[in-house]
Amino acid sequence: MRSGVLGLALVVLASLLVTNPSGARERLEYPEWFAQTFYDLPGDLDDAVARGKRGIALFFSAETCLHCVAMARSTFQDPDIVRRLSGQFDVIAVDVFSDVEMVGLDGQMHRARELSEQERATFTPTLLFVDDSGERMLRYVGFADAERMHLILDYLESDAWRSESLRDFAVREMEQAASSPTDAAETSAATASGAAMAGFQQAPADLAAQRTANPRPSLVLFERGDCEECRRLREQILEHPEVQEVLAGFHALRLNTDEGGRAVLPDGRHGTAEALAAELALTHRPGLVFFAEDGEEAFRMDSTWLIDHSGQLPDATRPDLLLSFLARLEYVSSGAYRDWPQYQRWRAQRDREG
Repeated sequence: MRSGVLGLALVVLASLLVTNPSGARERLEYPEWFAQTFYDLPGDLDDAVARGKRGIALFFSAETCLHCVAMARSTFQDPDIVRRLSGQFDVIAVDVFSDVEMVGLDGQMHRARELSEQERATFTPTLLFVDDSGERMLRYVGFADAERMHLILDYLESDAWRSESLRDFAVREMEQAASSPTDAAETSAATASGAAMAGFQQAPADLAAQRTANPRPSLVLFERGDCEECRRLREQILEHPEVQEVLAGFHALRLNTDEGGRAVLPDGRHGTAEALAAELALTHRPGLVFFAEDGEEAFRMDSTWLIDHSGQLPDATRPDLLLSFLARLEYVSSGAYRDWPQYQRWRAQRDREG
């Protein structure tokens, strides 16, 4: 088995070397406009407020995190985003692997990696927005392109964060924009998305009953019809033979929120696909929610994940993303998420040991 794993690793390494002849992994460089920190977050917050800012935003990241690199190179280079974001918040970088000591918002001393766990930055990147009183306004996990970041800033600027979730705010914004007619390409994509996919059940389905009869972890995929990212995720990752092999050990369900199919989730929640997405407060399509054998939610992927280092959807399967997705399946199926709440640190430890 180890020889098979080694063979896969060599193939992947060869593919990466073709893509990147130097063999070096892309590394994160923080934008120059990020705020300097004295590793004293209460002091940083006071300083930001004194200069007329609403608060601070903590960018939890890792040096070789593809999605962090993509945000630094695309979203954080967009002039309108830089103007709006830096005008309201001092953005402070926090490396989730770092042992540097920082004073947290609670006034206590923490290592940066401990602070990331305390603030529930379980995946990188995570953006945590904090207002002038120290209240957490929003914790956003995952890559956000310029369009999504504008939505986030609209949500914070309007003070909607005080009364509703980002998901509900986004739905209202989408409904207002939905007055334009659906074009032929969108209609075609919606029709194509309805085809069955190997390894995944479709509604109606009862994962709670299936889990009771045959204890396994579960994966629930939420899509919509006019979603190009959904299509590429299916074709490049979810239908890949190696992923299909691992998914044989999961109860996997695919739900289209544009349709009325009903389902029961592993934790017993039930309803239509759209109602379940709303109850889970999912903001993105595709959205993937992973459940452990006991029905507990282990983690979710609720932002754009299928991107390259420039923040664009890739045209073909990227070996690094394939390995990342396989690792996430292992993170759930092995129960590692319980002992390692910070995914990147678990994976780094696993790779060192493997």
